[in-house]
Amino acid sequence: MNINYCQCKKIVKCLDNYFQNNRSLAHVEFPSTIKYKTDSYYLYMFYSCLLDYGMRSKIYHQNLVKTYKNYPEIFNPDFVLSMNEDDLRNIIVSSIHPRYPNVALKKWIELSNVLKKYESIKDILKRMNSFQELNCFIKGIKGYGQKTGGLLIRIIVDSRICNFEEEIDSIPIDRHDIEISYFVNIIDSKTITSSDIQNLSDAYVNVGKELHINPSNIDKYLWEIGNSFCNKKDCKNCPIYSFCSRK
Repeated sequence: MNINYCQCKKIVKCLDNYFQNNRSLAHVEFPSTIKYKTDSYYLYMFYSCLLDYGMRSKIYHQNLVKTYKNYPEIFNPDFVLSMNEDDLRNIIVSSIHPRYPNVALKKWIELSNVLKKYESIKDILKRMNSFQELNCFIKGIKGYGQKTGGLLIRIIVDSRICNFEEEIDSIPIDRHDIEISYFVNIIDSKTITSSDIQNLSDAYVNVGKELHINPSNIDKYLWEIGNSFCNKKDCKNCPIYSFCSRK
């Protein structure tokens, strides 16, 4: 796979011009009853990102907020582990509507087993001294993939809770990002290896640094393109329509 760095720069510039004043960009919704940057907030985000596979993401988060309103206890790891599994599964299936119910149940329980170890997850995050340390911590939790773990990392870094000022140095690339990159001629193939994925992520990060654009924002731009335009087949209103071969 070849990466067209100049084309990548053009696309990122175009996306930044379009989205830079949109403060609600790629916003991950959370219940209004939860105070930002509290333990409850971070616990909710750990569970929230766990099952966010990108498809119908906004609907998923709306379902999750409603679930919290009706069943806030399932966002408490100690309570989760005291529940009957069938009861927990019924709540997850009927309220959250995950794509893979059995996988969702297993991941929810496994995450709860990890989170119960910490008296305060907020205090754990506050003691993270580098992006790499945070990255290793999240990726060491079974259940998060590249995209779901990357989303959680971005949310945590953007909240400025950790003890470092670094920007994210890796953009999680999923199949939607690969398709977008292919259709706007940044890459020349949709069939790419894990090392190709890392190289593509590095290209976006390096372009961001060169253009003084936070890589976290580039991740949000790609997410918004996929969610608001590609998924809705709203090609003509897409900011990178003129670059896209799919049209």
